[in-house]
Amino acid sequence: MKKRLALFLPLLALLALGLVLLLGLQRDPSQLALAQQGKPLPEFQLTDLLQPTQRIDNRTLPKQPFLLNVWGSWCPSCIVEHPFLMQLKQQGYLIYGLNYRDNPQSARQMLVTKGNPFVQVLNDHDGKLALALGVYGAPETYLIDGDGIIRFRYVGELEQAVWQQQFMPLLKDFSTSVATPSVSTIKEQ
Repeated sequence: MKKRLALFLPLLALLALGLVLLLGLQRDPSQLALAQQGKPLPEFQLTDLLQPTQRIDNRTLPKQPFLLNVWGSWCPSCIVEHPFLMQLKQQGYLIYGLNYRDNPQSARQMLVTKGNPFVQVLNDHDGKLALALGVYGAPETYLIDGDGIIRFRYVGELEQAVWQQQFMPLLKDFSTSVATPSVSTIKEQ
């Protein structure tokens, strides 16, 4: 009896592992849990990618809602989403870039050739801020409110349907809430 049980235990363990992996494959990666949601943007001090002598920290970020986009010139999905970020910039939305584990020269070259949708680009060469945010990879886009609180994170390429379905309802909530700025304040003044 014990020998039969010993034969079935590894099989049961293998089946359980297979079930866990199968369930994991069915999860939508854009809906990953955000441990930082509702918390302030982690404290940081980084240089500006385009002006390396300039320091950027929490105090220098705007006191109005903005997007923080995690990207890298090495990231094919970031290149695909780049034209949409340019559209958002043209519409007046404030977007800050977090250049993640990238070669600064390659990142600057990408912005020169494809355009720069960012107000400023934080150079997170070693990935410390990304790690503190819980970044899984690039691209990821965070919605930060006027008090520096992380309100939403989207994992994956930002595009029109995602913007309309995920971000716009939150921005409308900002406009109806007494405690938060209006939607128009996420746009550049």
